[in-house]
Amino acid sequence: MSFFIRKGVTKRRKPAVRVTNNNIKKKKTENHIDDEISSDSSESNHDDHQAFSSESEEEKFLTVAEKKVQLAKKYLSEIEEEERRRLEDDDDDQVNKNVLKRLKNDVLDQKGKLKTKLADCLLVPTDILRLRNRHHTKAITCIVVSPDDKYAYSASKDSTIIQWDLQAGKVHKCLSYNRKKPLVINPTHHNYPVLSLAVSEQYLVSGDNSGLINVWNSVTLEYIGPLRGHIDGVTGLAICNESNQLFSCSKDKSVKIWDLTELSYIDSLLGHQTEATSIDIMEKDHVITGGGFESMVRMWKIQDETQLMFHGTGGSIDSVKKIDTAHFVTGGDSGCISIWGTLRKKPFCNINNAHGTNKSNGQPNWVSAVGALENSDLIVSGSSDGLLKFWRCTNNYKSILPLFNVPLEGFITGLVFTNDGNRLIVAVANEHRFGRWHTVTGIKNSLHVINLKFNKT
Repeated sequence: MSFFIRKGVTKRRKPAVRVTNNNIKKKKTENHIDDEISSDSSESNHDDHQAFSSESEEEKFLTVAEKKVQLAKKYLSEIEEEERRRLEDDDDDQVNKNVLKRLKNDVLDQKGKLKTKLADCLLVPTDILRLRNRHHTKAITCIVVSPDDKYAYSASKDSTIIQWDLQAGKVHKCLSYNRKKPLVINPTHHNYPVLSLAVSEQYLVSGDNSGLINVWNSVTLEYIGPLRGHIDGVTGLAICNESNQLFSCSKDKSVKIWDLTELSYIDSLLGHQTEATSIDIMEKDHVITGGGFESMVRMWKIQDETQLMFHGTGGSIDSVKKIDTAHFVTGGDSGCISIWGTLRKKPFCNINNAHGTNKSNGQPNWVSAVGALENSDLIVSGSSDGLLKFWRCTNNYKSILPLFNVPLEGFITGLVFTNDGNRLIVAVANEHRFGRWHTVTGIKNSLHVINLKFNKT
């Protein structure tokens, strides 16, 4: 116990506060003043906020469905105003018909199924740019165009792949075979003739005559990796952008499916009795391949694990190309161009001797390449007769009419339209892409960029 604390002494408590009427009134008045101040400030803030964002408050309480309806009504009113200004009339029935037609076309356009008739509007091309480079010392075998139409890619029998800048009209990058050391095998480059190419926004894929498939970055051309499985030349490649899958066809009579993301093998499709020569994708899970000398086109339904067989008129089918999801065009060594529908086993129409006959042997000139402007009535074909031919599909693709010809000497080995439809890229070589049965002398291997103009008035 502390020395200074005395026993029996306790602390004094504070006196209790006496409650009086004066104290109660004082507290009430203070609280009342505080309430008045706070209520005034909240009202002023509320008025300012309401004046500043009255519309945003209304939109905040709208559901997602209500916002979509609001945007749709706004879009409809804009279309209706445009149609009324265009017609310069207040005929409500005609305006409504035009609005419905435009909405239908917008839906089809978003799905990539809008069909347009452009062949009659096409003017005879006069602006043709020739692209040539010393790296392509042998015949060009294939060409593709990037999805943004910025680059074109070509490959040749000398194992070279060139990336062309279409805007500048010159070579951007090149993957070339080392001719100084032909016995040295480069694992990241082709050492055999490159027969096929395919491109997407992310990947460039190439296949050569040994069965090797290489995958590159489509912009930088950096090597990503190989895909091995074919035992003979890879004659066709196609990339499905929706699933990021690669489809390849080969001289070994097989069609294979690959995963580009994992660089892995998925499945093989068997059925061709002779070498498969060309491939294209009709839609996500439907792929068509040309069967070469079996004179047959096969459509592979991947999900259903079935195939449809379309019987040709004879000869080898060397090139197939999609027109739309229900039609495609083929060409081959019989000199015949055929238009097909996916619901019929025989062609809708045939153009025999489409490029005339060879004066030296009296045989039809081979149709070495065909092309189609997707979802339109315009198709093109090439051979070795010195003419690039433009055709128009009529009568719901049941007949073909010639439009005009553009002189191009040499073997036409590739025909690709740009995605905007404003240019046609043509590969010209001195011989056929698969062999040297016939050689055109004095021809330089090159690309021709044809600018297309349409008179839509």
